[in-house]
Amino acid sequence: MFGSMIHKPQYSLVETEIREIIKQNGPISFAHFMELALYHPQCGYYINKAGFGPNGDFFTAPMTHPIFGSLIANQAMLMWLQLGKVSPINVIELGAGNGQLGIDFERHSERIDNQFCNALHYTANDLSPKPSDFLRDWIQGEISFTFENPSIIIANELLDAMPAHRVVMHNGELKEIFIGLNEAGDFQEYFLGLTTSEIKDRFDTFGIELAEGHKTEMNLGMTKWFKYIYDMIPSGYLLLIDYGYEAHEYYNEFRMQGTLRCYYAHTLNMNPYIHVGKQDISIHVDFSTLRNIAHHTGFKLVKEKSQSQFLKDLGFEQYRDSIVRDRDLSLQVKNTNLRLLDLLIDDRGMGAFKVFIFAKNAPEPSGI
Repeated sequence: MFGSMIHKPQYSLVETEIREIIKQNGPISFAHFMELALYHPQCGYYINKAGFGPNGDFFTAPMTHPIFGSLIANQAMLMWLQLGKVSPINVIELGAGNGQLGIDFERHSERIDNQFCNALHYTANDLSPKPSDFLRDWIQGEISFTFENPSIIIANELLDAMPAHRVVMHNGELKEIFIGLNEAGDFQEYFLGLTTSEIKDRFDTFGIELAEGHKTEMNLGMTKWFKYIYDMIPSGYLLLIDYGYEAHEYYNEFRMQGTLRCYYAHTLNMNPYIHVGKQDISIHVDFSTLRNIAHHTGFKLVKEKSQSQFLKDLGFEQYRDSIVRDRDLSLQVKNTNLRLLDLLIDDRGMGAFKVFIFAKNAPEPSGI
């Protein structure tokens, strides 16, 4: 009689890689875990998986309706006018995903102004699948280049996907969360010393003190990222769109488990240690820190508003009304378009995202 069969767990390629790293070197920081799970150059989530759209794990605004990219083009043209109709005008999209934003942007540019369209040099950048410094890969494989002409940088839902450190208040001390393996071979969190004093310094900046047992996240990569962007262009604008909270909300006791979210097949969960390499992991953005870093980098904040208000100021309502009045559209097509449009300005969802416009050696964009 044969004994019972032993089933060896089937791990994804990136989970196998993470396990080997832990076995060889001991526990790793959560930031390292998240970086590997999402951006491993051969088998990370964003390298091998199309997470966008109905067959993916999540939706972004460009995938929701073409009007999003069209209105971003309207904003870029206003910036171009403020820059003196420079030609060429570089528009660089970071974290472009499947490129839908750029497609809609360029199509609309052809319709709104021939001179702007002819001056436009649009570059959609996403991850490079070659092993290199993570942040450099994210921007375009290598970011040793700079632009000689005024430029517009667009980053839509990019910062929330940057690897973040996780910390916890444990026995009255601020500890960093590391990921190791327990005796059963499962991932386990370990509370160890902070890898950098920058973590405590950020809390001190805003007078934040966590309650006992409070877990939260901190994106330390933002400082380096803003400097990269600032050094990349001689003048122009940085347009950021993302979701998050002010520091006093971000670290509020109502969020004792932090802001970490995972998305697998359009299903939300809070466990980053399952579906490793097959699910998205995101962290909300600390808006207070974002402004602080941008200011110290040299950027000037010229606009800040909700995505809902931002789109409305650029002509959203007029576009929506044109669909309502269009007699050539079937009722089904019309209702589908209106439903998707409304998602973009829904204050319970995407409409509540925050839009920031930062300037470097450039005037405040007029018209909005």
